[in-house]
Amino acid sequence: MYRIKLKLGLLLSFLILGFTSYAQNAFLSATASKSTVGVGEQFQVTFTLNCDGQNFRSPDLSSFNVLSGPNKSSSISIVNNSYTQSLSFTFFLQPKAEGNFKIGPASIEVQGKRINSNIINLTVVKGSPQQGTNQNNNQGNNQGSGITDKNLFVRAIVNKSSVYEGEALTVTFKIYTNIDVNSYTVSKAPAFNGFWNQDIEIPNPPPTSVEVIDGVRYTTAVIKKAVLFPQQSGVLTIDPMELECIARIRVRNQRMADPFGMFNDPFFSDAFGGVQQVKCNAKSIPVKVNVKELPGTAPTTFSGAVGSLTFDVNLDKLVTKENEPVNLKFKISGNGNLKLATAPDVSFPEDLETYDPKIGENYKASDAGVNGSKTIEYLIIPRHEGDYEIPPVTFTYFDLGKQQYVSKTAGPFKIKVGKGNGSSSASSSSAKSDVQLLGRDIRYLKTDKQLFPADGGRFFGSWMFYLLSLLPIIAAAAGMYYKRQLAFNSANTTLLRSKKATSYAQKRLAGAGKLIAENKHAMAFEEISKALWGYASDKLTIPVSELSKETITEQLRSKNINDDAIGRFTNCIATCEMAQYGGLDVTSQSNKLYQDAIQIITDIEGGMKS
Repeated sequence: MYRIKLKLGLLLSFLILGFTSYAQNAFLSATASKSTVGVGEQFQVTFTLNCDGQNFRSPDLSSFNVLSGPNKSSSISIVNNSYTQSLSFTFFLQPKAEGNFKIGPASIEVQGKRINSNIINLTVVKGSPQQGTNQNNNQGNNQGSGITDKNLFVRAIVNKSSVYEGEALTVTFKIYTNIDVNSYTVSKAPAFNGFWNQDIEIPNPPPTSVEVIDGVRYTTAVIKKAVLFPQQSGVLTIDPMELECIARIRVRNQRMADPFGMFNDPFFSDAFGGVQQVKCNAKSIPVKVNVKELPGTAPTTFSGAVGSLTFDVNLDKLVTKENEPVNLKFKISGNGNLKLATAPDVSFPEDLETYDPKIGENYKASDAGVNGSKTIEYLIIPRHEGDYEIPPVTFTYFDLGKQQYVSKTAGPFKIKVGKGNGSSSASSSSAKSDVQLLGRDIRYLKTDKQLFPADGGRFFGSWMFYLLSLLPIIAAAAGMYYKRQLAFNSANTTLLRSKKATSYAQKRLAGAGKLIAENKHAMAFEEISKALWGYASDKLTIPVSELSKETITEQLRSKNINDDAIGRFTNCIATCEMAQYGGLDVTSQSNKLYQDAIQIITDIEGGMKS
């Protein structure tokens, strides 16, 4: 009995010493995203505790507009069997007036002892209209969700801010996020007023990359990229692009004030439905481009072509016969505004019959501009014999490299027309202005067969009579069936989503496999997580706003999927999230996690079909 009491006493002593050391090492720090802000400009204040705590008390924030907060979050890191935990409370604030302000200490209770944070000194200056616009543009309706322009925003990036009229510039619209964006759609695309634009093809889905801005790490993706050609001089504006996004944020639960409060941590609850889908908006800032007039005086032959171009002319025949066609082809090629390049004026002799030119375009837009060629082809038909001369043609463009107008001339072109063989429908001995009377205005291709017999009695009651009688009924029935099928398909979009759920998930998992092969494990975990969430939403027809692990578990059980497959599904998602957000290092298991995700979807598909 004495030994038992001694052991209990030692154990209690160790626990008391551990809790005392735990409280003594606790530290609450206060940081602000900016030390100098403008009136009306949004900034962020975060209070971070290096352990677990309860009963947080915020400082006096009456000098500021509190847009959101306190937003509670926590994280747990397990590295080399070493366990660390942190707890943070974030406020999004707006200053009301200019001046120097102090944000007093916040406090929190750790193991019965209350500790205070440091004081934050802040300078508030006169706000700029541009800053206010930036906040309003990016925030939209996001204030209620706690998502700000520091978490999600769109940028319009141009490679040139000053160009000549007709000179190419590239604009790239990119989304930046440090939260988990499940999906996004373009709610308003820029109109590009004053520009002619050519879209640059981007992969679907676009690849993601990582950029660091002001010390913050963002995941980025290109939404749209285009080559723009300004059509007028002056200051032109590239309109904003607006996005509607659905983001996944973790829901924080209040902790219980007991020594085992860590088990109430959202880190553990995430594995059982602690993720919420929220809608948010993002909008880029308008971009100004200075467009200069082309220098010097433009020649009369200049029609607006700008770039680095070449000009070639080809006449396919120099000797021909009456009524035999001749082709005159112009080809403009190189890098520039090829879409806007027009054919040079050609003065054809009166007795050469010509038609509107046939225009062919073969070019592609890229980051380097628009490269390719444009052809303008004239069809010429000489109506009577003789010698003809087409005067020289001149093509003029503005060369950006030389900073000057360049003119290229081709011709003259001489055509010798001989007497025809008389087989043409037009006479070769008459001038173009003469009128020729043909034997017949209309010649029938075949006159020896009739569709209907001359004797009307033989057609009535024949197989063709019945076929033509039934044809309108058959066509009407087919039309009605086709219309009903269209209505059925449009009314069953959820069924279509369910059928394609597996193929969509397999595409995402294939992308994750490539990322693993490239040692991009963090991005691979994100793709695996999105593949599983998307598969569950499409296959089980669960709206994105109601998607959670609890909902998925209930739906899978209703489909008679065994608990082992359900457990592996939720555990796979939880592992991905711990690798993304919890600091858990599972890089060495990434390939196994990828294979498990494929097997899980295969097992669920088999379970639903059985």
